[in-house]
Amino acid sequence: MAHLLRAESAEDLGYKLALIDIQVAPRSAGRTTEQTERFSIAHLLSSLPKDRLAFPLTVEHGDRPDCVVTFNEGSIGIELTETVPENVARASALRQSGLGPQCYFIPRALRGEPPRSTVELRREITFDKAGPPWVGDAPEREWANAMLHFAAVKVDKAHKPGFVLHPRNWLLIYDNWPLPAVRRAEASSILAGHCAAAGIFNTFDRVFVLSSNVLCEIYERVELHQVFNPSAAK
Repeated sequence: MAHLLRAESAEDLGYKLALIDIQVAPRSAGRTTEQTERFSIAHLLSSLPKDRLAFPLTVEHGDRPDCVVTFNEGSIGIELTETVPENVARASALRQSGLGPQCYFIPRALRGEPPRSTVELRREITFDKAGPPWVGDAPEREWANAMLHFAAVKVDKAHKPGFVLHPRNWLLIYDNWPLPAVRRAEASSILAGHCAAAGIFNTFDRVFVLSSNVLCEIYERVELHQVFNPSAAK
C-alpha cells in the first residue's frame, strides 16, 4: 500500500490532507480511478466529525480495501466506489469534448441498462430531449436503489479471496448518479432501511455517500455532514 499521510492530531490531519494532490481530470482527459479515490478519501477525512477517528493515525492507499486508516488500537478498512452509469460517463466525456449544449436535460439512468453505441450517445446529446419526469419521492427512491446496488457489489468483493477485512470496515460511495435535487435526509433513510434488509451492515459498519456538498453517514441511524474541501486549509 502507498503511504498517504500520518497525523498526530485533528489539526495536523487537516494540514496533511491539504498537501495531497486531489485533482481529478475530466473524463475526456484521462481521469483515473486513483484520482477519484484520492479525492474521495481526502474529502471523507476532511468532512468527518473528528470523534470518528483516533490520533495519531496513518492513512494508506492501496487495494482490497482501497484505503486503510491505522490507529494505535486498531484500524479501519475503507472500500471506495463511484456510482455513475456507464452510458452517462461516456456521454459526459463527449460533452466535455464540446458536443451538445452546455445546459441539458438530466438523463434518466437505469441500473443494468445495456451500453449504447457512440453514435447513439451522440444523437441523444445533440437532440437533448427531456425524458419522463420524476414524480413525488422518485428521486430519493432511485438514489437509494442505485447506492444499494453498488454497495451490494462491494459486499461481494469484500468476501472474495485477497480482500482484507479490518476490525472496522467502511464503504465510501462517490455519488455521480444523475438525478434532480435529492432530499438527502429522506433518501439516506430509505437507503439505511435497504442496507439493513440486504445485510450490508454485516460487512460494512458504515456506509458513506459523498456528493458535492453533503456527506451522508449511514449506520443504525443517519447523519448528514457538510463537505469540506481539504485544499482550503492551504
